[in-house]
Amino acid sequence: MTLGSLWQLLARETKRWMVGGTVSVLVGVAIGVAAVSAYPADGKSDLGLLLPSLGFALGGGYAVLFPGIRVSRQRLHIYRDWRHHPLSGRLLWILSLAISVIGLVTCILAGVTNPSMPGLLVWLFMGPYLALTGWASAVLGMAANVRLADGAPNRHSADRR
Repeated sequence: MTLGSLWQLLARETKRWMVGGTVSVLVGVAIGVAAVSAYPADGKSDLGLLLPSLGFALGGGYAVLFPGIRVSRQRLHIYRDWRHHPLSGRLLWILSLAISVIGLVTCILAGVTNPSMPGLLVWLFMGPYLALTGWASAVLGMAANVRLADGAPNRHSADRR
């Protein structure tokens, strides 16, 4: 099962929300990087850049996350069914966790040098984290739906008896 075959199974509205949210996250991060890179030079933040960056990054991240979570028809077990998930979904999940850890470490290190810097950086990592988590949830959930539809032996259905 490939990422492309799972993509074909998603509903059109879900695809639109996820692609639009991903584009929004990328725009928000690009604007945010410009705002944050200008901050250390003069020590002032430009709200004209920070607020759109916040809106695009976090709004886009949630626009990907919520439809991604909604894809699965059953309860998704990330760790228990790890070996049954497709490689692309597992890689997206690991990448989302790596982004969250990198963001946390970056914000802590930036806070040591300048106490207001973590507040400027947090959504630059939070938006991509939410988007990657949404994509991973969609891929893992759709794969679980396909396994359920194929009639693959599922221990969850055996638990209900």
